Amino acid sequence: MLCTWFPAVTEMGQAVYRRLLPALLSAVALQVWMPKSAMAEPSGRHFNVQSGQQVGDLRCPLKPSAGQRRPPSVEELEPPDAEELDQIGALLSASNRTPERLDESAPIPRRIAIWGDSHLAAGSFAAELRRILGAQGVRPRIVFLPLTMGRAGVILPLRRFCMDGWKSELAYNSRTLRVATGVGLNALQAEQGAYLWLDLRNQAGEAEVERVELFFNASQSDASAVISVDGGPEARIALEADDAFGRVSISATDGPISVLKLRAQSPLILHGLKLNYREPPAAVLDAFGIPGATMRAWQQLDPAYFSRDFEVGFYEMVMLEFGTNEGNARPFDAVGYAHMLEAALQNMRAVFPTARCVLIAPGDRGVLLPKSRKKAGRRAGAGERDSSLSASLLRFSHIHEKIFHMQQRIGGRYGCSAWSMQSAMGGAGAAYQWMLANPPLMARDLTHFTLPGYQRLAQELADALGWKSGLSATPIPPLPERR
Repeated sequence: MLCTWFPAVTEMGQAVYRRLLPALLSAVALQVWMPKSAMAEPSGRHFNVQSGQQVGDLRCPLKPSAGQRRPPSVEELEPPDAEELDQIGALLSASNRTPERLDESAPIPRRIAIWGDSHLAAGSFAAELRRILGAQGVRPRIVFLPLTMGRAGVILPLRRFCMDGWKSELAYNSRTLRVATGVGLNALQAEQGAYLWLDLRNQAGEAEVERVELFFNASQSDASAVISVDGGPEARIALEADDAFGRVSISATDGPISVLKLRAQSPLILHGLKLNYREPPAAVLDAFGIPGATMRAWQQLDPAYFSRDFEVGFYEMVMLEFGTNEGNARPFDAVGYAHMLEAALQNMRAVFPTARCVLIAPGDRGVLLPKSRKKAGRRAGAGERDSSLSASLLRFSHIHEKIFHMQQRIGGRYGCSAWSMQSAMGGAGAAYQWMLANPPLMARDLTHFTLPGYQRLAQELADALGWKSGLSATPIPPLPERR
């Protein structure tokens, strides 16, 4: 029957035809029987991929262990004891203050973004804000997902993820200005074969994400990746960019996405993910935290490039929670910090010109002391010990107060309110009180907070903003009485 498709041919032509017929039949069969799920079906820059049925728990590939690394040898440190804290009791009582009140008359915004450092990366602060807003009838969802998974100290609202072969690029330590960075002020650079698997279901195991938008930077015209959804067949997607900025959207033919798997086929830089839900969320609260980060990231980024990640006017409120790591510099350069903050806020306003802005100044921070101090203390006079120790224990406290006042003064020029975590804690020296609370609100490193501590700070901020949470605050016991 296939012979009728061809005109009469010569004897030589028939011989050639007989040799080509098996290959022709195979090609026809391949076109007829090749499953459509083996390729993505592009429409512009949208790829519709057939999903599979493997929606159980995500299991990561086993990787060979690199062995345990011995930590570097450092002098052991510990928090001050009650006797040493007693020496600064008089200073603490004079420095306590009530936290700032912000504009409580403004309505609760429906789209909020917070960028910050390790305090935000821990996840508890933003999670408590979402819970408080939920109690007020505002149920915020997460729309933008930063590619900060895999970094120590970062907890993202993902059920699970697997990754290998990626190198993180952080905007805050970039050596060049106008760096092209991602939604979380970082980017993931892939080597060929690098993979990233994401379980996008909610905590109840329900698939709600209808479509995923992938943001990337492609310096090569032939950049590509392979994706699969819910264990379905892999599909290659071409990653084409305009001026190095790229965006593609991915959906599944059989409903919402549970597990998305991506593998780089060429060098590639990913900048973030946007989750589009089956039902558009009535409110959004996105959190982007990186341990060690500083406000310098906003100074270094390219605002024109960064703006392309976000629709104009998408966020009604932008919060920037930085200052702890800036205050760790020795010595603290107040003039340099002021110049950096000014440039950072200029870029922030270039990206979000109309958003309500809140600067969250750092909380109080204590000082750890060497365990060998007791022996050394016996060789010094009591008066000398008292004055030097008091100044040492409040060193970070005074720096954080300066940072808040600069955020308050400079932020006002750019329409930003400033709120101090340190004031909300009770002022300079409160880190030691929070460590002694029951349960403890401060971690024993005297820099970070416990889960109840982050929850308490989120409640204080919500009250300052007029988001009435109706939650009782955890009582903080005073320092031991002076003898």
